[in-house]
Amino acid sequence: MREELAGSPEWREDRERARSVLAARQDRSRAFFSASADRWDALRGDLYGARADLLPLFGLLEPDWVVGDLGCGTGQLAAALAPFVARVVAVDRSPEMLAAARDRLAGLDNVELREGELEALPLEDATLGLAVVSLVLHFVGSPGEALAEAARVLAPGGRLVVVDMRPHGREGYREEMGHVWPGFSGERLLGWMEDAGLEGARVHPIPPDPQAKGPLLFVAHARRPMAGGPDGGGRLESKRPALNR
Repeated sequence: MREELAGSPEWREDRERARSVLAARQDRSRAFFSASADRWDALRGDLYGARADLLPLFGLLEPDWVVGDLGCGTGQLAAALAPFVARVVAVDRSPEMLAAARDRLAGLDNVELREGELEALPLEDATLGLAVVSLVLHFVGSPGEALAEAARVLAPGGRLVVVDMRPHGREGYREEMGHVWPGFSGERLLGWMEDAGLEGARVHPIPPDPQAKGPLLFVAHARRPMAGGPDGGGRLESKRPALNR
């Protein structure tokens, strides 16, 4: 029956009409983008939010992961992660920050807030599939200890992601905002990651944001080895790009 209909004149006419409609829509789409190129970023931000470009990255998250937002501040990142994973454990040393995070995260029943230091995380061993330390390591007195703690709470194969500042000369940040470290070189950060027993460590400079007024940033990532590891000792050779240029 289907083959008979496919060969009928009516079916061929309907197919041609459909093709014509689709072609007209594609023409309108091309015309729209041609006319909107200079304002597309603002238009897309209005439609989908300022962080629309980051949305595809959430597809890399596993839905059964427990994620640690280590140094969570007011909970902005935890709120973004929560819809995509099983649970988020958000840790901060400041009761005031945690209070603000509690207000922001109200209604998200898969986010747990805990008070604690990054150098002594209030988490059991091997509990996280992903640990994120975003723009907080420069506040920590012993970053190497903090990264070792992050490695401790990662499950085998779990990943650590660090976002922070590249080296800078803005000494006023120490007094104005309590910064302990004036950014980090890639060499130093990757050394700490390797000392923590993590493997596959990499650092990537983040391109400058024209709207940003602060120092340049980087993102670094590494993973806790699976049992046995690729070389029997659970380590891979890391490339150490300098970020102080």
